[in-house]
Amino acid sequence: MHKILVRSIHKPLIGKVKVNGSKNAILPIMAASLLCSSSVILYNVPDLIDVHLMSELLESLGAGVNFMHNKEYKANHTLEIDCSNINNHIIPHETASKLRASFLMLGPILSRLGKITTVFPGGCNIGKRPVDMHIKALEEMGAQIEIDGCNITATVKGKLQGKEITLEKISVGATENIIMAATLAEGVTIINNAATEPEILDLIEFLKKMGADIEISNKKITITGVEALNGCAYKIMSDRIEAGTYALAAVITNGELMLEEINLSDIRCIANELESIGGRIKSHNKGIIFSRKNGSIKSINIATGSYPSFPSDMQPQLMSAMCIADGISVIEENVFENRFTHANELRKLGANINIEKNKAIINSTKSLSGANLYATDLRSTAALILASLVAGGETIINNSHHLWRGYEAMHEKLNSCGANISISS
Repeated sequence: MHKILVRSIHKPLIGKVKVNGSKNAILPIMAASLLCSSSVILYNVPDLIDVHLMSELLESLGAGVNFMHNKEYKANHTLEIDCSNINNHIIPHETASKLRASFLMLGPILSRLGKITTVFPGGCNIGKRPVDMHIKALEEMGAQIEIDGCNITATVKGKLQGKEITLEKISVGATENIIMAATLAEGVTIINNAATEPEILDLIEFLKKMGADIEISNKKITITGVEALNGCAYKIMSDRIEAGTYALAAVITNGELMLEEINLSDIRCIANELESIGGRIKSHNKGIIFSRKNGSIKSINIATGSYPSFPSDMQPQLMSAMCIADGISVIEENVFENRFTHANELRKLGANINIEKNKAIINSTKSLSGANLYATDLRSTAALILASLVAGGETIINNSHHLWRGYEAMHEKLNSCGANISISS
């Protein structure tokens, strides 16, 4: 079991951090490569567990995958995917059950091969995250779907058919699956009440570069099916959640971090709230500089939601900062029903947190003290690291392997700015 040891430094974090490519963008784009019968080259690919799991799934289907990277975390990693010899429609159960994004292969493989057998997806235990909207939409497009226990088999005679689909609620995964399935479908597909996160826009730009015909207007996405897609080279957008996490590291330690390879427009919905709690933001030609204004961290009332609301993926990290903020903060979680598990661990550090249904009420604590903690998912691990940076003494975070699902070399990046973090297995 992986462990992270964080020793209190009693000083601000100061330095530069390179923001890697987006985890939430690269995974659907890797799935979308299945739609093309020639190779694609992807730049700025983060070296993450989830990326390697997705690579394994692609290879199991007959794809050629070559990940070229430098051990130095500042490198822009390159991934070449060749799906010209896809010859298998069965997704391996063991790997797919570890990765939520495995379900994003449903639309592309069904559209490309006319048949797919997969399982209900895995990943972080942060709530139900049902896939019924994915299945319903593909059935409307002509797919026949059978569910046997945890196995799902989808088939289609001929091509999927373009339809007007209205999502009952905004869903990132369902929007991505429908977009990909519709690119090679016959006719026009319209998605109403679609998710429009920046990562979805990145997927759309990638597909358009391969020759897809996609238009977007507010929460409406229109896809006109084409006969085939061509290979291309594409640079993955920077990770706004990683950037937001390091921005909070600057605020919580009263430090100053230059985040390279990220634009303010990429994280506007996060930056707005960081300014509200006392963060100072300066644009720079190489990125953004985050620090704290004079004084302590301010409390906040905030609710997570679909873009452009504050992202659920930043909620645990924000809670860590609110533990030492002045006053009382209220965080309302509206995306996942099981995303307050980190609150119990923060209490071990001395935080004063009460949970009432989907709301967390955080009362100010003068100081936090090191403890023995257990991470439960990707973002909770990051949150516990942030809180541990300002906790007295030493903190051990057990079960920390989750971190490398979404953050490349986080300990190295923070240590280069003055943190004292070590890893053991």
